[in-house]
Amino acid sequence: MILYSNQLTGDIASSPLVNLTSLKELRLSNNNFQIPISFRPFFNHSRLKVIHCLYCDYLLETDEFQASVPSFQLNTISLSDAGRHGNNDAAVPKFLYRQHSLTSVKLHDISFSGKSFLWLIGNNTELTTLILDDNFFTGPLQMPSNPISKLSDMDISSNHFSGNIPEDIATSFPVLQVLIMSANSFTGTIPSSFGDMAYLAYLDLSYNHLSGNIPNSLGMGCRSLETLKLSNNSLEGSILPVRHNLTQLTYLELDINKFTTIPNSLSSCSKLEVLKINLNHLEGPFPTAICQIKFLQYLDISENSIAGILPACFSPPDITYVKLSKNRLQGPLPHAFFNCTMLRILDLSHNQLTGPVSKWFDNLSSLSILLLNKNHFDGEILSQFCNLTELSLLDLSNNSLSGSIPPCLGNIMFMPLLHNPGLPLTPPVYTLTFEELQWADTFQNIVVEEPIQSVTKSITLVYRGYIISAIDLSCNNFAGHIPPEIGNLFHLKSLNLSRNSLSGTIPITFANLTDTESLDLSYNRLTGNIPSQLPKLDSLRVFNVSCNDLSGPIPEGPHFQTFDGMSYVGNQLLCGKPVSRNCTDPESAPVTPRTTKETEFMDMDTFYVSFATAYITMLLAVFAILCINPYWRQAWFHLVEVSLRHCYYFVVDNLP
Repeated sequence: MILYSNQLTGDIASSPLVNLTSLKELRLSNNNFQIPISFRPFFNHSRLKVIHCLYCDYLLETDEFQASVPSFQLNTISLSDAGRHGNNDAAVPKFLYRQHSLTSVKLHDISFSGKSFLWLIGNNTELTTLILDDNFFTGPLQMPSNPISKLSDMDISSNHFSGNIPEDIATSFPVLQVLIMSANSFTGTIPSSFGDMAYLAYLDLSYNHLSGNIPNSLGMGCRSLETLKLSNNSLEGSILPVRHNLTQLTYLELDINKFTTIPNSLSSCSKLEVLKINLNHLEGPFPTAICQIKFLQYLDISENSIAGILPACFSPPDITYVKLSKNRLQGPLPHAFFNCTMLRILDLSHNQLTGPVSKWFDNLSSLSILLLNKNHFDGEILSQFCNLTELSLLDLSNNSLSGSIPPCLGNIMFMPLLHNPGLPLTPPVYTLTFEELQWADTFQNIVVEEPIQSVTKSITLVYRGYIISAIDLSCNNFAGHIPPEIGNLFHLKSLNLSRNSLSGTIPITFANLTDTESLDLSYNRLTGNIPSQLPKLDSLRVFNVSCNDLSGPIPEGPHFQTFDGMSYVGNQLLCGKPVSRNCTDPESAPVTPRTTKETEFMDMDTFYVSFATAYITMLLAVFAILCINPYWRQAWFHLVEVSLRHCYYFVVDNLP
């Protein structure tokens, strides 16, 4: 009987299903039935072999309602809770204790508790799949007395197991192919017996409290290992044993540990597609071993201490994601990424990279996210930069870029990134960090189907299902007018041009930025009025034009007169709410022109001439006085003689 993915409701005990005693399979997933957790209404279904009830609404029962013995012997049971009642500390239904023919058990997210599940393994020696994730099982992990010779898949993640991982785990489960023990409280070291698991293809020990090194035996014995996830522990040493046989490895996740070195043997992982080693203690130059991994698609080495230049050899043709932020990389990037035509996300922020910013983008037409902030890039943004037509997020802030903002930026659509087929399904989280107040404090969880949270000027913006579109060119040396073509970017969520030397007026075309929620033009040299069309921007939640030379009334509208007064400070000729200057009474507040960068400093040529004239005049005056007055002349030479004597004896006394 298959009834999954409908909107059926009611108590299952009152349904006609309880009378269909010849049922062999019962599939009720994704409905709204109320089902007793013991499945007591089906105890007379002696032919029943499969119960499949994922995301169901279970009714908890006391022991007296579970005393009956079922007539069925199941082969497969798959249960998960719909989550309508929150997390409950539920006892495992007693009918499972009487099952002896199970081959597949999946009890996901039902909040079952207990200190052991050995009875389940011991009673069902034909078990091949055991999934107990997202429950409340506690205590140390206990191994069965006899090996379970057919168990291939085991997932006990997101429970409360503690203590060391048993050393005899390989003996107890000799044919395991998938072992997931993440998000528990295991301590100690990784057992060396993992090296005896010759069939192991997927190992996940992440989010525990493990320490020590990755054992050499694991590297030598797990020849079939394809996925290794050890993130968020306290592991140290080399990210892989110096000698290993992990030639089938395709996914390696070791982030948030204390690893210090990357061995040259990493290059033998020729099939590696995903490498996450961010937030470790890695030092030294960029590892050239990574250059030899030709199928690499996803690389994250951010937040380490990798120093020196990025070698020209790093150019994997299939790579789609590169995050090298918060290291100590330096120098130009003339040839790196030259062949990376599939690159979608590039984050080189928070380094010491130098040189022009536009000369190495010729082949990167697939870029969607480009983060180069907090470096030392200089020069102008050349027109070929505008060939990056797929851009969604651009951050060039806090560099030394100059020249004008190219108008062709307005030809890039900056569409929100709805889907990125180039990114691997795991890991699903990409983190970006912007620390300047002019832009945003944090962007987190940038991932398809996950929320994106942005805190901009103390305003929290949440986006779901897509990566936002944004431009940040703040804290540079851009000059000239703001191109009116920028107003064509009506999909743009955030635009930050603050702390430059931009002049001219605010383009009227900015009225087209209908999706924009944050607009920062502060600390420039903008003049003229705030365009009266801007109040039409209903989505605008953050607006800042402080420290410019704007004038005239602040436009009336639902937003502009309710923004904080700090959004307009430093524009002495602005009037109207929320500033203090009254537009109907121009004399009500004194007008003091704002000091610009040109008037902040004196004319240096005039300064040098004045200084030389004053210096020469002073010398001539002293010379004339000494020639006219013999007493002052005698006193002067006496002072010089005493000073020379003191200097002489000081040198003699202090030199060896």
